[in-house]
Amino acid sequence: MSRNSSTHQLSNWLAHLPHQIPFRAASAVTHIDDQTIRGVYVCTANDTLTPEVMVVEAMAQFAGGLVFREQGFFTGIDRCEVLRAIEPGDVVAITVTLEAEFGGTYRFSGTGTIDGVDVVRGRFYLSGA
Repeated sequence: MSRNSSTHQLSNWLAHLPHQIPFRAASAVTHIDDQTIRGVYVCTANDTLTPEVMVVEAMAQFAGGLVFREQGFFTGIDRCEVLRAIEPGDVVAITVTLEAEFGGTYRFSGTGTIDGVDVVRGRFYLSGA
């Protein structure tokens, strides 16, 4: 699954994300390779859930975009910490890394920063449909 981060590929990724507004938390993708995806979550006053929930959802959506071409399912979360409040107007830079695959279940670690300062981190699991 060799991929590069061409502009066409990145915009195409968002178009194929099954989550749409108001439940799409992934705002933009900036990099994709075989193990890592980077992007941003832009917190707005119109988000349907709390910013802390939306940023974790964004990490899961980015993870799904890294390994699935079809629908996958969020199956678990472990050691997730929101280290500071996220407020409307904040742009959270997210990096999600594929750590392992166990027969169709994938384990990821994710981090989010605002202006280079860690604001969220966690490990989570997704499974194929």
